[in-house]
Amino acid sequence: MILNEKIVSFIPVLKINNRHRNLEFYQETLGIKDLLEEGAFTSLGDKSKIEKLVLEETPGNRARKVEGAKKLAQITIRVGEPKEIESLLARGAKYDQLYRGEKGYAFSATSPEGDHFLLHAEEQVEKLKVIEQTDFVEIDDFNGLTAFEITEVTLRVPDVVKAKQFYQDLDLPIAFVQGVGADLTQVNSLTWDLSAFYILLEQVPVAALCQHFEGRDFFVPKSEKFFVVTDESQIELRFEKA
Repeated sequence: MILNEKIVSFIPVLKINNRHRNLEFYQETLGIKDLLEEGAFTSLGDKSKIEKLVLEETPGNRARKVEGAKKLAQITIRVGEPKEIESLLARGAKYDQLYRGEKGYAFSATSPEGDHFLLHAEEQVEKLKVIEQTDFVEIDDFNGLTAFEITEVTLRVPDVVKAKQFYQDLDLPIAFVQGVGADLTQVNSLTWDLSAFYILLEQVPVAALCQHFEGRDFFVPKSEKFFVVTDESQIELRFEKA
């Protein structure tokens, strides 16, 4: 592992077309809070007010819908309070599949941009079981998720071996599934898809990162405050000090 420094935050950045439609999904379906809107960017999180996901609104004259499969296969979110998931369901959150685990309900859902999410509260997501629709009870004064963390981002890649080689020793919460699609290696600025990861560290190990990614194009400013490199799927990784 080359990131000996503690990872403070791991933040996916998703390019989207319509901010309003997508925010409605993230807030009403997933219970995620809109922390800050600045220019094209929207920071999302929970009651801690710590940024955990970023949306970048990009209009149709600068980006387009993905043709075929998307790079982002799924974002898995673990919620601190299981009853809050049931409250979302009680309010009518639209889901693709409903599950039950040891701690409570879970569900998968798809955003207006076609991005897939799994919302759960389990220690082991593999123990979730598919169930039929049932009655839900909302907790008093529910106002979105109190606490959550992104536990895994699953990337759809044309070559799993190459993808794993790129990410080896980084110890990031990323998984891979094999896929086929014209845009799986498209430049990240051209499609509404996962475009970047912001990786905030206690200290940026610039020398170790330079050595690890030797032979690849990367950027380090003279100040060495951050390090930027692009993976096999043209997703940008930006390592910087928290």
